[in-house]
Amino acid sequence: MLTAGYEFYKGTYHGDKIGEAEWPALSRDAAACLEELTLGRTAGDLAPELLERCRMALCAVAEEYKTEQEHAGGVVASETVGSWSRTYTQTGSPAQKQWAAARRWLVNTGLMYRGGETLCGRIP
Repeated sequence: MLTAGYEFYKGTYHGDKIGEAEWPALSRDAAACLEELTLGRTAGDLAPELLERCRMALCAVAEEYKTEQEHAGGVVASETVGSWSRTYTQTGSPAQKQWAAARRWLVNTGLMYRGGETLCGRIP
């Protein structure tokens, strides 16, 4: 399974959303998510240039998990104080946000390729 230490998250990725105590569980879940998104391609030995990108993707997905935990009801769209009211908005499912976070780092690596399509569209 792909791993990245908290030092990598703070020092290389420059993350600041996740505390050190939360990192082991969130990074484990993010690694499992990446394995699913890449059809297991991040679970084995990776070339050094791919390993760095995969670890960056792991950090991005871990931050999406953290955001989902904090905003389980959605993002606050509006709030009223007098006769208290709060409205939430949901801008995509958690899975879509995790996919987008991973894609940012893995888009040109071939790791997320699922077959059947080319850059120009569907294969006839």
